[in-house]
Amino acid sequence: MNKIESNKHLNAEKKRIKKRQKELESVIHANWIELKQNLQPKNLAGEIFSKTFSSNNNTHSGSLADTISEFAAILTKAAVLKAQEKMSDWLRKK
Repeated sequence: MNKIESNKHLNAEKKRIKKRQKELESVIHANWIELKQNLQPKNLAGEIFSKTFSSNNNTHSGSLADTISEFAAILTKAAVLKAQEKMSDWLRKK
């Protein structure tokens, strides 16, 4: 980092840092929205079914019970995350 020698340079550096902060906050917000959408049950179900039915299993080791079990685990995880989010919102209000 260069040594700041005048108020003009200081203000320019502040402006640059604030601009960078806004950019990073925007990226974080976009990533958060994408993550929330990916964890929605309908998206999780679609992903599981597409992986299950599009893959060519030559060994036929996967069964319907395994698929349903995996699907239930992912839905449970999504429900727990949603409950955690609701609980943290509730605790923040108190």
